[in-house]
Amino acid sequence: MVATRRHVVLTAALVAAASALAPARPALADARDISVGGVYICTITHDVPGYTSYERAKQANQRITTVLSSPQFYNGGKVVVNQFGAAATVSVGNILIFTVVPADVEPTNETTFDLAKTWAQRLAHGLGVAMPGAEFHF
Repeated sequence: MVATRRHVVLTAALVAAASALAPARPALADARDISVGGVYICTITHDVPGYTSYERAKQANQRITTVLSSPQFYNGGKVVVNQFGAAATVSVGNILIFTVVPADVEPTNETTFDLAKTWAQRLAHGLGVAMPGAEFHF
């Protein structure tokens, strides 16, 4: 009985030591993260009528892919923020990338327009990194 207890304690100690010494693994990305060119833009965390946060993020990522694959943007383009009622939109040329809604700014004191500007600046930077030689302006 004592030997069994020692075995259990020793095994637990070895497992704990191995876990502590194991190399750290990177955190998994959230499916709602938006990034381009290795530049983090935002995480879409709120649903809107008709779309979950996951669907919003998926659409934004698909639209960014459209920009990256469009010949009209090979030399760059302009990232534009527009107020749209209580929301604000971020577009590249004529392609809507995402809409910032009031729920997106709830944890902050920012307006939707201010948060959209922040996301637009990051988007412009990321697109420039993803497409060397192209200049994206905000």
